[in-house]
Amino acid sequence: MSRIQILPDLLVNKIAAGEVIERPASIVKELVENALDAGSSQISVTIEDGGKRLIRVVDDGIGMSAEDLRLAVTPHATSKITCEDDLFKIATLGFRGEALASIGAVSRLHITSRTRDEIEGNEIVVSAKHLETTQAAGCRVGTNIEVRDLFFNVPARRKFMRATATEVGHINEQLARMALGHRSVGFELTNNKRTTHRLAAESTIRERIGALYGADLAEELIPIERDERGLRIEGYVAPPARSRSTASWQYVFLNGRYIRDRSVQHAIREAYRGLMEHQRFPVAFLFLTMDPQLVDVNVHPCKLEVRWQNTQLVHSQVLSALRDKFLTSDLSPALRADAGSTSTRTDFDPTKAAEVRREAAEFYKGLVPSPMGSPIQATYEGRDFSPSIGTPPSTRPSDIRSDVWDALHNGGQTEENPPRIPTDDVPAELPQIKGYRALQVHNSYLVAETSDGLVIIDQHALHERIMYERLKAQITDGPLESQRLLMPETLTASATDMALLQEHEPLLLKLGVEANAFGEDQIAVHAFPSLLKDIDAAAFMRDLLDRLGEQHAQTSAEEVIHEVLDMMSCKAAVKAGDSLTTEEIATLIDQKGEIEKSSNCPHGRPTTLSLSVDELEKQFKRK
Repeated sequence: MSRIQILPDLLVNKIAAGEVIERPASIVKELVENALDAGSSQISVTIEDGGKRLIRVVDDGIGMSAEDLRLAVTPHATSKITCEDDLFKIATLGFRGEALASIGAVSRLHITSRTRDEIEGNEIVVSAKHLETTQAAGCRVGTNIEVRDLFFNVPARRKFMRATATEVGHINEQLARMALGHRSVGFELTNNKRTTHRLAAESTIRERIGALYGADLAEELIPIERDERGLRIEGYVAPPARSRSTASWQYVFLNGRYIRDRSVQHAIREAYRGLMEHQRFPVAFLFLTMDPQLVDVNVHPCKLEVRWQNTQLVHSQVLSALRDKFLTSDLSPALRADAGSTSTRTDFDPTKAAEVRREAAEFYKGLVPSPMGSPIQATYEGRDFSPSIGTPPSTRPSDIRSDVWDALHNGGQTEENPPRIPTDDVPAELPQIKGYRALQVHNSYLVAETSDGLVIIDQHALHERIMYERLKAQITDGPLESQRLLMPETLTASATDMALLQEHEPLLLKLGVEANAFGEDQIAVHAFPSLLKDIDAAAFMRDLLDRLGEQHAQTSAEEVIHEVLDMMSCKAAVKAGDSLTTEEIATLIDQKGEIEKSSNCPHGRPTTLSLSVDELEKQFKRK
């Protein structure tokens, strides 16, 4: 008997479903794409139990005849391509002809549809690939597809689906991507009989971004537009101050299709180089339009990746579009006296700029000089703006008077009252660290003498490891100590954020964070870890939800805890550029010998470099 056999159709379709249908959100994607290809102007999505019990997609597109309905649920049946040449000029979202057949193989599928030239519609019912009924039915023009009991006949796949809130979050994300790419179409999402999204048709890019991700973000976005060499680029990017902790906020579309492309992501990152911290990521919504013959979209089962005919052209055009815009935009952060936070002025207004300069001057005048190397005490309009560790910028802003700047930057010393210069060979403020002397270099590194040489310490990396080990020890014994906020901090949240908040509530409480939904699109933070008292609670929550949203089904609880504690320790640790007092230097190095794995930060970077006396003598040719 031959060992090679032709697989049954049902098994073939289940295998195809494994490639195309990862979770309920995958079905929403496939069905909405079909609705968009059918010329719909309004699409309604209804889900129950995170899509596991029901997914219903209703559109007002061109509909299907009875014959089309029967063919639509068979493998590799499509109306979107007819010959091989069509693969090289694909202008539709779907084209493989696998979606409905694959969905029917792992669910109970019910479709009703009617074309504009028919007086009645037709319906078809499929269960695990078995065609149960097909008959005439009364319905409106368009198509109504119901998918029930997903993976009812594949228990292994059903077992690996995540919590309902997580699946709802993924569905929200998929719908948001398609709504951004097709703004002429109206969308509605109903979850467990509650409408969570109602997006009007014929929206602008900014309007749709505002509806999905908050008006405050939409208002600060910088418009991008370029049309050269056969590639049109339009959309918006956020100023550097709006950066996020992950790259998930980079939305790139090609001819209306959401894509993930390394060359475009690299171009975006390069455009922001030097404008934000290395570990931060830009927020971008870019829409690319080009001849379909110049790009291959048939390289990924889920149609997320593409292959460009000229990758370098795409990279250079995206990079140039962003860089040219940045050169003509004012990206400097502006102090908001009412909130103590920063934003970026992208629409430059001279009057408002003057007001900002006056506010900044008043702010700096309110700084109370401290002895050199000590933290600066700052108040403005009755609020405390003092950093936990730090000094003013090293270069005097043009709008700050030189006498005020000298008083701040030189510890109260001016040209008339110059600082005292120690006459001893050893600076007066060098602390003794366990019998050895240490000093700070460039406000970033600590150099300490040891018994056989010296060590150079990255102050941020070492403090980050200390904070991480302290947090890990505390969370083992119970929830982190937290303090209630006098006034709750609020932040605008997407439906995905709301789902993540609900799913990870026990973890947040363990971390000392008490937060809940505040209306339909706001999250209120009521309590916050005491260890992070100097951290912006709203900004921290945004980053935390981004990180949690990136976790995969295979991620263990231990890995999630590590990821979050790593983030918290990084936020709480002193930064490169922070000036430390002699006592702070002593405390930091003392703690180095009291923790495990002090040689590396939680990310794996070294905290300490050692240089022996023997190596020093070799370098100076003493040996």
